[in-house]
Amino acid sequence: MSDQESEKEFTAGMSITLQMQLTPDQLSMMRQWSKMIPTLYMLDICVVSATKLTNASLENNPRKTKLVNYLRELDAPSNCFSYLFALMEKVSDSRGIDTEEELEEKILSDLSSLRAFFKNAKIYEPDEFVLNFLKELRGAPIENKRHEYLSFINDLNGTFNLRNSVSPKKRLKIAEKIIERAAVLNIVRQHPVVVIGLACLYGNPAAKRLMKFSLDTKKFDPENVLADIMLINRFAGVKLEIEQMGRNGSSRYLRSEFITDDVGLIEILKCFTPTYVKHTDRHDGRETQTTVTVKLKDLLTDINDEELENIIDLLSQS
Repeated sequence: MSDQESEKEFTAGMSITLQMQLTPDQLSMMRQWSKMIPTLYMLDICVVSATKLTNASLENNPRKTKLVNYLRELDAPSNCFSYLFALMEKVSDSRGIDTEEELEEKILSDLSSLRAFFKNAKIYEPDEFVLNFLKELRGAPIENKRHEYLSFINDLNGTFNLRNSVSPKKRLKIAEKIIERAAVLNIVRQHPVVVIGLACLYGNPAAKRLMKFSLDTKKFDPENVLADIMLINRFAGVKLEIEQMGRNGSSRYLRSEFITDDVGLIEILKCFTPTYVKHTDRHDGRETQTTVTVKLKDLLTDINDEELENIIDLLSQS
């Protein structure tokens, strides 16, 4: 490592998994205990937008009403809410639909709405930080391989036609071609964009909802899909950093959670558990290495054990 480089490493804390039957009173007690843990919640754009909804608009929208009620339950002095991921979604959109002034106005409106909505919890980022981040990164690709990822996602929709079901007899051969295509684009085989593509091939409905495939390629939005998928790695790094800082006493937040209104993304996130992240800062940017545990069998919902072993072998090859 050169003098111009610096590294930071973060790891997951110890955890245990228990399965038990609880009485209603015990379950209520566990939920109350969980609510007492100081938590930093990361919000996506759709969740931020939900805080702007009026009571009248919520009357006929039970899904948004449930989301808003959940946010109100979390509105406690021990908690904090971050606009970072919503901001990154806006900043990393290479289409540049809004002018800088228009985007700045929308972001300030979002922050104002969040501060008005939450009566007890705090908003993590000050306006100055958010606006500086906007000016520095507007239109800049947060991922160096953005073009390759978008090309791969377009192939999943068009070339591989994954919006439709695939015959079980053909799946392994198509899986091989998908992984070959990733290799041609120099995309790591284990990257979430590849694994989620395989999840679509093997009938995972949440993965297909996340990908939002379309017969009309002009209506398909790979930018939106990539933003959702990249949240997996982005949140993994942020979560480990926040929780490690909480464990060593340098932050008050012992837990970090991501809140989204995207049902597909919610289910997919459950299959990825971050365990390690390393950031290497260089003069030309930051390189991040992330290690996650993937519940592959949960992702590939319609697969037998023999074919699962074949997929694992394909993904393990260098």
